[in-house]
Amino acid sequence: MSLDSSQREQQVESVPSIATRSASQPLFRPEILAAQGAQWLGAIRLIQPISSGLIAVVAGFIALSMIGFITLGSYGKKAHVAGMTVARGGSLSISAANAGIVVRAMVVEGQQVQAGEPLFELSTERQGNNGELSALIAQQLLVRRETLEAERRTRVTQGEERRRALDARLVNLQAELEQLEVEMALAKRRHGLALTSVEKYETLQRDGFVSAAQTQQKQEDLLDLATRQSALSRSKVQLGANRLSLQGERDDLSRSLATELSQLDRARAVLAQEVAENQSRKASLVTAPRNGTVTTITYQAGQAVNAGQVLATLLSDATDNSSGALEVHLYAASRTAGFVAAGQQVLIRYQAFPYQKFGLQDGVVTDVSKTPFAPAELPANMASTILSNAQQSILGFNGNEALYRIKVRLAKQSVDTYGKQQALKPGMTLEADVLQDRRMIWEWIAEPLLAIAHR
Repeated sequence: MSLDSSQREQQVESVPSIATRSASQPLFRPEILAAQGAQWLGAIRLIQPISSGLIAVVAGFIALSMIGFITLGSYGKKAHVAGMTVARGGSLSISAANAGIVVRAMVVEGQQVQAGEPLFELSTERQGNNGELSALIAQQLLVRRETLEAERRTRVTQGEERRRALDARLVNLQAELEQLEVEMALAKRRHGLALTSVEKYETLQRDGFVSAAQTQQKQEDLLDLATRQSALSRSKVQLGANRLSLQGERDDLSRSLATELSQLDRARAVLAQEVAENQSRKASLVTAPRNGTVTTITYQAGQAVNAGQVLATLLSDATDNSSGALEVHLYAASRTAGFVAAGQQVLIRYQAFPYQKFGLQDGVVTDVSKTPFAPAELPANMASTILSNAQQSILGFNGNEALYRIKVRLAKQSVDTYGKQQALKPGMTLEADVLQDRRMIWEWIAEPLLAIAHR
């Protein structure tokens, strides 16, 4: 360092000599050259040490803060799981029963429908050489139906005519029976008078007033009257038998007519079934299996569908709407679901509504499945979404691992976004933290020692 200083002094001393030799007047003043030669030493700085008292105060404050945090602070154990919003009543897939073309959609997304209400109309027409086959078959079925109706009317008319004829014959028989009863009463009276007359003639014959021939004539008249009475009784029996026969024939007519009409009605029912089947081959209606809300209409008018393809999704109405139409289903791995129980608080983060802006949403666990769901047992329309969310949210998750379903009741069915309530929709993916346990910090620190002490 001394060598450098001497060299610089030699350079400074040599400057005026060179200037003197080169010119009579120097280029720089000697003070400037001297100042520049001293700048390599740098500026002078005075170090002010921190007061030891201030350091002690800060250290004491930090120590007290740590002691207060350990003593008064608490920590909550959380289970991080993924899930999605679903309808509380469940969802149904509305599928096409057969292949065809969608003629029209009778509903729109978000519309409330009742069970049995038509949702879609499908056309299944088939063309032949003579035109559309269903229309040709419908014409033939119409002819058959008209023929059956005509035959039924004919059978009913014939049955009515025969029944009227039988009723008329029964009325005549009844009149003949009544007339026969009168004749039998008269014959009986005449027989009694003839018997009295014979007795008188026999008395007169014994007294000698009449001859035996006259008495015999009266006796023959009595026999004729008895024969007449017997004939009238036989006629009455025959009329009674004829009446019973007519009544039986009328009953048989009613039964046979009822049998024929039932056969015709059965044929008409079969024909109606054929008509319905033919109409279903031409067009069919897809109806709602239960009450609910139509969502996710996947096909529009004019599009072709195959049998079994899903046309729309129906969100069934919940039986109890006191807690809203939507709930959250969380799917947790076995290592996460061990301490999850009903009644625990849940903090929800919807992916559609970032929690950094709109905050966390509250919920309560209502149910935890007793057995896990294998990937193949998850709902078909949500399996891929559930597994994808689980792989993204759960560290070390295996796609073949079974998941426990956790049902969560939402505190609100909407999210406050920029002062407006935005309603939640089914199928929204989310992440959630289930608050399982909360302890003081010192309890967590001392937990290993406490565990050893309780052995």
